[in-house]
Amino acid sequence: MKKKHRLIITAQAEINISDAFEYYEYNQPHVGEYFLSVLEKCFLSIETNPEIYKIAFSNFRQAKVPKFPFVVIYKVELNEIIVAKVFHTYRNPIKKIK
Repeated sequence: MKKKHRLIITAQAEINISDAFEYYEYNQPHVGEYFLSVLEKCFLSIETNPEIYKIAFSNFRQAKVPKFPFVVIYKVELNEIIVAKVFHTYRNPIKKIK
């Protein structure tokens, strides 16, 4: 299936991803790499069919990252998908929107 949307990862999302990767690698080698692999598959799913995930708040949608306690918070604008955060689900949910 051809991708219609371009995925843009914000600086905040990059920080979230980097922090998660470092945490997993520090605690158990290779789990960080596995996290990135699973996250990439989640991104591909979002790119292929961004409307499949429900709107969580405002215009932002939320996709669960399989096998990890994270969600991808994103919005669709024209031909772009803006990934705002990769959010740890154990954190205060109010911080999803800040």
